Amino acid sequence: MQVAFARLDLLCLRVALALTGLILPLRLQSQAGATGVLAGAVLADSTERPIADAEVALPALRLRTRSDSMGVFTLRGVTAGRHVVVVRAIGYGDLSMPVLFRRGETLTIDVLLTAPAQRLSPVDVVAPKASGNNPRIAEFDERRKIGFGEFLTQEDFAKAEGRNMLNVLTSRIPGVRIVGTGRRTLVSSRGVISFSRSQCPIRVIFDGIPDAAPLDLDSIEPSTIAAAEYYTPATLPAQFNFGGNSPCGTLLLWSRW
Repeated sequence: MQVAFARLDLLCLRVALALTGLILPLRLQSQAGATGVLAGAVLADSTERPIADAEVALPALRLRTRSDSMGVFTLRGVTAGRHVVVVRAIGYGDLSMPVLFRRGETLTIDVLLTAPAQRLSPVDVVAPKASGNNPRIAEFDERRKIGFGEFLTQEDFAKAEGRNMLNVLTSRIPGVRIVGTGRRTLVSSRGVISFSRSQCPIRVIFDGIPDAAPLDLDSIEPSTIAAAEYYTPATLPAQFNFGGNSPCGTLLLWSRW
């Protein structure tokens, strides 16, 4: 009788072991089916050309892989839920994006990476001073330091782009105005004879040469002038007193060339 019970127990044990052997593979197969797959390609954003050897990772799951020569990647074993995909490649900016996986889902995506703009090293650009190449402007700078007169530099004329010469001069030099409707003239209201005359023409000296006839200032482009200086009769430097002092003031214009 005891032998019969022993045989029955042994049979039950064998059945239990056999059932365990069947159940375990089924459980493993069920767990494998519960994970998903992330697949796709890594491409350059500007050209959509494939990026090889890019790292594709799900850091929270400690899963990672690399794209092949065609930019294609496959990442297996992704559990259901919301995860963050991180993609990196040399020469491109990192990309992080959230993805939502359902149980056993295969998700296919295209990842576009952008190459960051290259930052160039700063370059110091120093514009040469006009006085370095033009001795007349060096002398102009010396007179400007003394301060007797009204002075306009090349920067002043550069800011006046689109305006005519007469308007530039009258806006920067006190006591001068424009007269005439055809060929306009620059006159002064501060000359020694301005109280007895309605118009007191200003003498213009261009590049150190006094004009024999009235100069048409409207025909001069401000961008061609490197400097200008205006003096009343009392402040005019002696070297510019050609044939007697001008009673209405003197304007000196210096060209850039």
